[in-house]
Amino acid sequence: MISKAKIQRLIEQEKLLYLEVEQLRYSLYLHNGSIIFEIVSVFYFTGLDIKKLFFRDTVQKRSLYEVKKIAIASLLHKKNSLVLLSKTPYAWLINNGRRLVNRLSSQSALKEDKSQKNNLYLVFGTTNATDLQARSVQIARRIAEKYRVVYIEGIFDQAKKPGFRIIEESKNFTAVRLPLNRAIHLNYQKPSPKEIAMLTYSFKLFLSYFTTLKLYNFTTYYIHHPFWSFTILHKKNSYIFDHANDFTHLHNAEKHIVFAEKKLLKNARVLTAPDTSLLRNNKDILIKNGVDWSVFKDTSKMIQTCDVGLCWIKKPVMGFIGTLDEKIDEVLLAKLAKAFPTASVVLVGNTDYRPVIEVAEQNKNIFPVGKQPYLKLPLFLQSFDILIIPYKQFSKGIAIHPELPLYLASGKPIVATQATAAVAKGALYQPKSHIEWTDAVAEALKEKRRSKKRSLRTALAKKLIWNVNILLKNM
Repeated sequence: MISKAKIQRLIEQEKLLYLEVEQLRYSLYLHNGSIIFEIVSVFYFTGLDIKKLFFRDTVQKRSLYEVKKIAIASLLHKKNSLVLLSKTPYAWLINNGRRLVNRLSSQSALKEDKSQKNNLYLVFGTTNATDLQARSVQIARRIAEKYRVVYIEGIFDQAKKPGFRIIEESKNFTAVRLPLNRAIHLNYQKPSPKEIAMLTYSFKLFLSYFTTLKLYNFTTYYIHHPFWSFTILHKKNSYIFDHANDFTHLHNAEKHIVFAEKKLLKNARVLTAPDTSLLRNNKDILIKNGVDWSVFKDTSKMIQTCDVGLCWIKKPVMGFIGTLDEKIDEVLLAKLAKAFPTASVVLVGNTDYRPVIEVAEQNKNIFPVGKQPYLKLPLFLQSFDILIIPYKQFSKGIAIHPELPLYLASGKPIVATQATAAVAKGALYQPKSHIEWTDAVAEALKEKRRSKKRSLRTALAKKLIWNVNILLKNM
């Protein structure tokens, strides 16, 4: 009999290996959404389709322990292959190509506006600065329309020495990336004392460079993730905290993140949040999640799944766009896949949350396609018949889905466990249990193209714009 503690250790080992593999893929430009990955995927999935024509899959029943051992072995093989690839001329070409692009973008940066040097926002983000799907990036770029912003990315360069790298530089917006000696995920991994010291020293070098050479005066610190509280020395009432996720009430949220969030909530001068339930008092500022209507205005149209490279999947399609993390109910996904065997479930988002990937491996009609470029998201919305937000039921707190405004812009039926009722009241199918979910999905699939609900959803989406004016007036 295998003990639960032993299985839990395997799960943790698998999670860490998965994150290391994803970081290596990113450093080698083989992450989901990259051009090289897209080309390789075409050949890979074509090979799978050909294999299915001639060979039948043999399904073997395995224990959870055996499944984890096989998964770990597979991840170790991938990691070793990627490490070998990182020592080839390919890695040299990729790294030098990135340096060249960064140098050209810096040289083409516009001249600085001296009048803005005394009003500067330092934003600690959740992801890279080009991820326009992220709330932290959208808010930072909206602030940059009026004031100067330096955005510290929520991903790291793998390096052994402290420092920083300028990723992007334009008139009012600069993106900076700090180094770490290993792959780390903001949500799951607590930095060691040595890593905290390295990040802290890198941050001091960054501050010294921008305050001494560029004469920047950072007047506002804007923190978008609790992780940054471990590396940034900040005084009480000296920063803004964006309370976009309620980690305290998340299933399986890491203890160090919950502790850091509570500390930030207590000491922040001002909170911003996408919903009033996440604010402390009337001095805090509501910044609703928004949608860029110019990009998503035509998402109500229907296109074939081939247009997004998914020719082999069956219709109808239930689609999800967003972050795959602890909020996702993987048990519910499995039940939906079994309840609708002739339908497909397409998940557009990160592939570093192992429980969802395991469910996809066990159900042939669930397709995690990885994180996609922002401008490709409208095509995926057009290829979906209905949209789903398969979150777990929360006894306390509220789960905000940042991509809900994008969903509403399409006008298509939306089935959601939990969402911001004030934003989408009357526009969603909201089942309260797994049994109700299957009924709600069946009802959503029957919704007529000219339903009044569709008009209501698009009307709501038009009102949801990224608006930071209240924040700027109060700072």
